Parts: sequence; C-alpha cells; structure tokens
Amino acid sequence: MPPPVGANNGGNTPDFTLSSQQEEKMNRRQMLSTVSALMLAAGLPATVFAQDAPPTQGGTLNVGFISDLRTMDPLQSTQWTERQILFTIFDRLVDLNPDFSLKPGLAKSWDFEEDGRRLVLHLETGVTFHDGTSFNAEAVKWNLDTRLDPNGNSSQRRQLEGVIESVEVVDDATVAITLTEPYPPLLSLFADRAGLMASPAAAEKWGEDIGSHPVGTGPFKLGEWTRGSTLTVTRNEEFWQEGMPHLDAITFNDIPSNVVGIQRMMIGELDYIGHLTPLDTKLAAASPEISVEPSAGGQWYSLQWKWDSAPYDNPELRRAVAYGLNRERINQILWEGEGVISNGFTPDGLWWSTDDLADYSYDPDKARQILEDAGLTGTKLQLAAPSGDALRRFAELAHEDLNAIGLDVELAPVPQSEYYAKTVAGEIRFTPMRWTQRADPDGLIQYLFATDGTANSTKYSNPQVDEWIYEARVLTDQDARKALYDKIQKQISEDLAYMPVGFSREFSALRAEVKGYTPMPDLIPRFRYFWKDGA
Repeated sequence: MPPPVGANNGGNTPDFTLSSQQEEKMNRRQMLSTVSALMLAAGLPATVFAQDAPPTQGGTLNVGFISDLRTMDPLQSTQWTERQILFTIFDRLVDLNPDFSLKPGLAKSWDFEEDGRRLVLHLETGVTFHDGTSFNAEAVKWNLDTRLDPNGNSSQRRQLEGVIESVEVVDDATVAITLTEPYPPLLSLFADRAGLMASPAAAEKWGEDIGSHPVGTGPFKLGEWTRGSTLTVTRNEEFWQEGMPHLDAITFNDIPSNVVGIQRMMIGELDYIGHLTPLDTKLAAASPEISVEPSAGGQWYSLQWKWDSAPYDNPELRRAVAYGLNRERINQILWEGEGVISNGFTPDGLWWSTDDLADYSYDPDKARQILEDAGLTGTKLQLAAPSGDALRRFAELAHEDLNAIGLDVELAPVPQSEYYAKTVAGEIRFTPMRWTQRADPDGLIQYLFATDGTANSTKYSNPQVDEWIYEARVLTDQDARKALYDKIQKQISEDLAYMPVGFSREFSALRAEVKGYTPMPDLIPRFRYFWKDGA
C-alpha cells in the first residue's frame, strides 16, 4: 500500500468547485509550458493543429507497426503499442487536446466539490457499448471498482488506490468519486488507460478471455485478430459522436522493422508508420507518394537494470556504466544528432523540469578506474536486445561502449513482443527502455519510481523519495509541487534508478492520400480522426 496520502498543502487549497470549462482553463495554463517544450523540441509551433477538410468517408487505413500486443483489455494493458489500438475501440472519461489540455470525453463535464475531495462526473447520455448495453453511471462505477479490486490485478490499481476512497452512482448520468485527499492529477489519469470504459456485460460473458474480445463505446470495434500478423477494427455504425469515424476499417499490420514497413508503404501496402528515426525517414522521403511528419516530442530512452539485485545493486557498477556510456555517439547514430541528451527523465521546458541533477558526462577512463577500484573489471552482464529497430541498435551501441571499459557484456536477442513482459516478470534484468511523457508529473514519476509504482520493474526503492512522491501528488500549489519534484528528480539521478540517455527525434510516414493526422505529445496517433482522400 502507498504511504498515507495526507500531506499538508500549506493552506494553499483553492476553491475546487469548478466547472469543466474552468478546470480545463486551469489545466491549460499549467500545461502550456509542457506543450511548448514538446512542440518546440520537434520543430513544431505550440498551437492546435488544423484539421484537413472536408473529410472523405470510407476506406481502410493500413498501419504498419512493430507489435508487442498481448491483450485488448484496457484494465490489464501494459504494452506500448496496445494503447494506439485501445484508443480506437474504447473512449475515455476525459480526452486530451493536441496541446495536452483536457477536454470532455464520456464525461461531458465535471465539478470538484468539498475542497477537492469529491469529483462529480456528468456523463454523456444515449451512449451504448458495442454489445448494445448502455454506458451509464453503473458502468463507470464497475470500471473504477474493478480497477481498484486487489484481486483483479488491474495494471492501473496502484495508480488509483490510496486516491479513490469510493465511487457512488448519483443517477444514471452522474457519478461521484470520493477521494482520500485532493488529487489534482486524477483527470489526467482518466485521459489515459485508467479512463478507458469497458463493457461490464462483456467482461462477465468472456471472463479471463476478455482480452481477446474487447467491447467499448469507441468509433471502431474489433473485427479480426490474427496474433503475430494483423488486427482489424471496423466502423461502429452506432458511434455516439456525429459524423465519426471517417474510415470503414483500420488494419494494424505487424512488421519486422521500419525499413520493411517503408518498403511496403512505397508499393501501397501500408498507409501509415510511426516512431521512425531520422535514418528511417531517408528511405521514406525518397518516395513522392509519402510525406514525413515530425512527432510532437520524443520518447525518453534509458538503460534499465534490476536495481535491487546483484550486480546492479552495486552503486559503483551503475556509476561505471553511467560514465562509460557514450550518449552523444548514441544520439548521432540513432537520431543523427537531433535527439536531446539528458541526465533525467523530464524534457526541458515543462513546469516540473530541473537541471539540478547528477551529471554523468562520458569519461571512459573514469569508468575503467571505478571498475578497477571496486574489483568489478570483467563483470559479466547480459543485455537484452529487443528485435525492434531502435532498441536493438541502442543495445548494440551500449554493448560496444561497456565492453570497451572492461565489462563482459553479452547481447541477448529477444522478440519485441516479449521484452517488456519479461522485464516486468524479472526475467530480463538489463535492457534498453523507453517511455513517453504524461500530462502530469505524477503520471510517470509515481508509476516508475515509487516503491509500489505499477511499472516499477527496476524495483528501485528509496523511502525518502516515496515520501516526497506521495506528498507532491496531493498538493494543489504548483510551486510547492515543483520544489518536491526537484528533490525527487535529483535523488533519483544520484541513485541511478535508470541510466538516462535522452529524448529521441521521431517522425511519422503517411501516404499522400492519408489525412487527419495531428501530432500528439503522448506520441499515440489518434486514428479515429484519420481519413483517406478519394476513398
């Protein structure tokens, strides 16, 4: 269980009786620096992107991606690529604009009451799940209660427990959520996996096999899923948002590499591929039928280790790796020098950014000396090499650097579809890793670095950091939160929970007829808005 969520907010609690419009404006102001940094880092203006118009109805969009799909159950999902499909089948309680500000989703408005300790959601009416059952307050209560159930093993349980005390059905279209303490990031959580609403009736029908039979309220419903090959979603004719979706279907195609995907795109088999490196784009840019669009920011890349087990529990080994990794070389080869090297996990320009971090500038002589003094020269390590292009190249470069300082590193190939699950299970103890930014710092910091964080697969644990995390997440004063997040990030950098590398430079490739693409700061394409010219 998390530490008690009862930190003193210094008397800075504002009036929390806000309309959804007021809440959205407040969040917009707080997140503006987030957006500016993410957009500017990608060479994009910090504005909402214009839609192509008018949309054409019909057609199938063929998406190529290096898949790690395991489940289509949003309550259990943890894999990176699952979210882009889940966002087509399911709707969230709260949605995001391209500038990371909040907007209504299945909750058309909301109010905070009782000094922020009660959140009232006012729901859309007349919405049905794909199985014909009604979306209503009872469905919301079931979704949240199931996520909070200790026996349910939801991937979002640890994010919500200690925050949500109870969920009450006020009437068919109103839900009241009682919080243990004011928790400003809750709406941001509802704009991600924790807010995806699934059919209770379908869960009861399919039981443990619900991950192969997802039922949401979204613009598309599952058509056919051939594991390891393709997954198709088809148009939901009863979708509650007028005029949506534009496409008849989307087929997600597993590809072995981005290069193969681009080759398939050049002959018209694929319409869209995301998460391309600058090197990947050179092939795509050679075709007049393909446009290359910069993403809104980049993923955070690092080396992850099992922080609590030998030999990675030795701080001298972690320091040697940190000084021995040539991050600028990785930047030049992976991202052609367009990435941003960082000692932390937060990009510049966000309100919680800090440069007061431990510095690990490349110094191979110092790394060799650390190993020699600690008697660690020749230590054998096994570094996972996921089959996906960028992570495999990253592993190969790290392998070269670390062997050069006197470690004995062996590369261990692993399918992209398996590496994260094996890391979570503890089978992989040293691996390249990447994460995307969240709309609130608690969304990533508690998730990865709290002792009981849902995605804390490093098993990093620092009681002082835990105390700061659970104090910061309930404060409503941004300056007070910033002071705590500065401390948290500095301590994590000194502890080397991960070995940070930096932020990637990424692109998407689209065939000329594909329209409706808008870069999002979380790097998840919103395929529900896509359409094909002349379909």
